Amino acid sequence: MPSSPLRARFRLAFAAALLAIPAGCETFRSSPTEPVDPTIRADALPKNSDASLPPGKKPPIRCGNYVFYHDFDIDRADPLFAELEALPDQVFGELALPPTNAIVQVFLFDTQDRYERYMRAHYAKLPPRRAYMIVEPHIGGSDDLKVFTWMGEHLRTDLRHELTHALLHSVLKDVPLWLDEGLAGFFELPPNSDGVNAQHLEQMARGPFKPDLARLEKLTDVGEMQKPEYRESWAWVHLMLRSNP
Repeated sequence: MPSSPLRARFRLAFAAALLAIPAGCETFRSSPTEPVDPTIRADALPKNSDASLPPGKKPPIRCGNYVFYHDFDIDRADPLFAELEALPDQVFGELALPPTNAIVQVFLFDTQDRYERYMRAHYAKLPPRRAYMIVEPHIGGSDDLKVFTWMGEHLRTDLRHELTHALLHSVLKDVPLWLDEGLAGFFELPPNSDGVNAQHLEQMARGPFKPDLARLEKLTDVGEMQKPEYRESWAWVHLMLRSNP
């Protein structure tokens, strides 16, 4: 479908953001954005502690821009891999962003317990979440982009959400919090949904729903983002990408 003026303006905003990226590296951050304590080191943990080791006993699986690390058998023919491999084209094509050669390391834990113990050991300041995207900067080099999650019932959604964060970071580096979460919420949905989140719509229909983009733009800490803010962020992104002028 042809681009509407509204979508064109949205894409121009991304182009402007891309040109405005400063040189240099960033401090540790997660997605959702949260400071990580750089003093927590894996080598301070017991060598034989499960919590000190990420998945990786099995040979890693390469899938497009991602490398999956795991301790259990995975079927490479699973349709989820093909869907995730197509995600960069979906994200960059929709937003008219340049492609990336960045590699995202995806660490899949077999159980929720092991995932949570690892995250507590290595990223103690992060609040409990089903999945995280962690940015680990290198001085004079590219950032390491790492996604951590476990084989739960929300795996598909969680991977799409966190990989969207990683893909955006690989080309934009600095995305406003509300926009970062709104876009991840848009692309976490299956491709055939066209970004429509039925649960969000149902909740907003119950009211009260008073969108305020100026307020969202002032949010800089993930602690300020609660469910209503995530819903509103998704709604603004969907409006910008799918509505007519």
